[in-house]
Amino acid sequence: MSDKVIIVTPPDDVQIDGLRILLIDLTHEQTNLISQSLTRLETIPTTITYVWNTSNDVQWLLDKKHKSFLTFFNADSDNDAIIGYMAAQANSYYFGNLKSLSLANQNAIYDTEQIFNLMENVIQQYVRQFR
Repeated sequence: MSDKVIIVTPPDDVQIDGLRILLIDLTHEQTNLISQSLTRLETIPTTITYVWNTSNDVQWLLDKKHKSFLTFFNADSDNDAIIGYMAAQANSYYFGNLKSLSLANQNAIYDTEQIFNLMENVIQQYVRQFR
């Protein structure tokens, strides 16, 4: 595993290169699943993890969405507009029940193994694209 997994919260950002992952309004348990998957990986590039919740600035969220290679969101969040927007994104995966929008985005996350496999694939894509 890389010695650099950087957690960034609003209003901050970092100016270094790395794999950027956005976490949107995740519960503690959902965040732990992501963390467990990251720690299982043998090698990863420097990883910047943006963490946003509904009490934070939406402008910051949208900026980080455009910078991120991968997005995980909580479909059970109370912010329907954000959930709808994130469900329409190609690189987004969700925890919970997306309700009728699950027809548009079938990237539901059910367990740590699924996250681990997804992260391995994303890291391979990232390395091919940016190294």
